[in-house]
Parts: sequence; C-alpha cells; structure tokens
Amino acid sequence: MPLGLNDLKNVRLPAAWDGNELARLRLRDGTTYEQLVRDINDALMIVNAGLTGGYLGNLISLTTDAALEYRNGPGNGFEDHTEHAQPDAQRAEVTGHMLPIMKRDRKMGWTVDFLEECRQSQIDADIASMAEDATDAWVRSIWTRFFQLEEQIGRRFGLGATGVSVPFANGGVGTIPFVPVPKPDRMINAFTAAHTHYLRLNGITQANLVTAVAHLWEHGHDGPYDLIVSLADVAAWQTVANVSGFVPKGDSLVQYGSAATLANVGAEYIGGVQTQYGFARMYALGRLPTTYWGVTKFYGPLDQRNPLKVRWDEQFGMGVKLYTEQVSLYPLNGAIGVMKHGVGIGEDRTAAVLVLNAAGGNYVTPVIS
Repeated sequence: MPLGLNDLKNVRLPAAWDGNELARLRLRDGTTYEQLVRDINDALMIVNAGLTGGYLGNLISLTTDAALEYRNGPGNGFEDHTEHAQPDAQRAEVTGHMLPIMKRDRKMGWTVDFLEECRQSQIDADIASMAEDATDAWVRSIWTRFFQLEEQIGRRFGLGATGVSVPFANGGVGTIPFVPVPKPDRMINAFTAAHTHYLRLNGITQANLVTAVAHLWEHGHDGPYDLIVSLADVAAWQTVANVSGFVPKGDSLVQYGSAATLANVGAEYIGGVQTQYGFARMYALGRLPTTYWGVTKFYGPLDQRNPLKVRWDEQFGMGVKLYTEQVSLYPLNGAIGVMKHGVGIGEDRTAAVLVLNAAGGNYVTPVIS
C-alpha cells in the first residue's frame, strides 16, 4: 500500500498550465503566480504532515480498507481426548463493520479581480485560515467518533446503501451485536452482547474512575491508560477529596520536597490518577463539554491497536488538497480546499470507555466543538 503525503503536484491543478505564463501573471505586490503556487504547496504539505502527529497520533491508525473483520464471542474449547473418536470441528465466530469516508470542502473565493489586485499577505491569510479549518475538521471528526454512541449508516457516510460504522461495545443496541472475547483470568461474569462501554456514572470520583478503568483491564488492556476529561472539569479531577489517587505533574522549574509524589508524564498531560488497575494519565480537552470523560489505551503513534481508524483514499491522498474548477487565464479562480477521510472504531470494540457524569439514565452523545 503506498504511503506518504500527496501535495499539489498530485491533484487537479491543470497540467496545461504554462510555466512562462504563471511567471508573467502577478499579484499587486509583484508576487508571481508561480511563487504563489509554491507557497500554497508548502503550506498544505506542512498541514498534512501534522495531521497524524501529536497527541491524536496515539488515538488513531490509518487504513485504506473499507471494512474490518474480527472475533465475536467465546470459543468452544478443547475436548477430552478419546481413543476411537475424533473431536468435533470448531471455528471462531466473526463479525465486522465498515469504516466511513466523506469529502469536506471549503471554497477560497479568489475572484479574477481579487487576484489582480490583492497582495501576498492577503493570500497568506486565506491559506492560513484554510489550514486552520482543515486541522479543525480533522481533529473534530476524530473526537466526535470517539465519544459518539450512535452508528453511522448509508451513503452519506461513504458506506454504500446498508453499510454500518459502529461504536465501541454498546450493550447490544444497534445493527451489529458484539460479544467481547472472554478473558477468564480477568472477568467475573461472562461477557454478553449486553456489555457496554458507554456509562452514566454520578460524580467525578475515584470509584467511578476505577469502574471505567476496570472495563479496559478486564479485556486485557494494561496500563498506563489515558483519561480524557473536559477542560471545564479539571479542578474537580485535581481535587484529592474527589479523586484520591490524583497525582500532580512534576515541573522542572519547581523544587519539590523529598516526600513529594509527582507524575512523570508528557507535557500534554496535566497529571494523572493512580488506580489499582494501573496509572491513568490525564488529558484536558477543551472541545469536550462539561460532565463528559473517557478512558482508553494508547499503544503508540499510528499503532493498529489504537482505538480509532482513519480511512483515507489512496487515489485522493491524505489531508487537504487545493482543487481548481477550470483551466483559465487565472488558474486559481474558484480554488476549493478539499479533504477526504472518515473515522471509525478499530477491530477492538473494547478499547475505550466513555462516561457521562450524571445521575440515572443512559449515556448521551456530546456535541464536540
């Protein structure tokens, strides 16, 4: 499978462009269209290279596959050997789901007259704005799928007429029932299709965090874990009276006493919480509304075991592209930024636990800003 980033040389910038003509056409401040195209290309390459890095790179893996298949439910076990009979044939039960893929676009609105009269700084501002919007759309799509309970079905999500993109283990509600593979050493009761990782727990407390982390541990996910909390609720999570296992992050600029207990976590974290199942590093998310939080397990940047998968089209490429509507004297007239990707749950539907902090009722999907 080809990997790597596509840039403007790979998309619908007209092959019939004449280099001499591009060098002749200029903006008001003297910048040539040739230089402008190079600047746009450089800007979008930087944006695209950054999409799969940073914190979110640990939450996702990449694939061009449209569908996933994986184990469903327990096996049938071994039989006692007998001298004159063969054992019954056994096979694993499997299930699966599809991964969405959608296009998003954003028109730049560069008219012929604007291109004749504008300055390079105005184009730079437009490109910077599109780059920010592309990153925002990418990030929001990942966090939306992570906290979303509902299935996605049908053509609007790039799934055909009846294809389904599923959530994590959701208690048997929906189209594709899922029974986790048993872990006899870590479970008390057998898993069934009623097993859910979407919880409604009343209060930001140590006990409720332990409940959520246990839902990961019992499926074989070992710590450290990642605890994603709403930025609005950070003070409650850092209050030891609520969360007795909270450990603040150490700061190299502060001198601590020898008895101080500090979390050795990365700069992106704001501390962590010790539980009997493992340490949970705490990450504050401003996009997440108050009272919501989640716990998951990161296996490393773009590791296939990470909880989410981003589906991309290898013919289109990864990230944002700049398309033009037509070949004309003004080749950037009507330029449109386009992205094509979708975010779905990976093969392991037990890889995250999502929580609404409220008394009674069921989990409700939050709106990610």
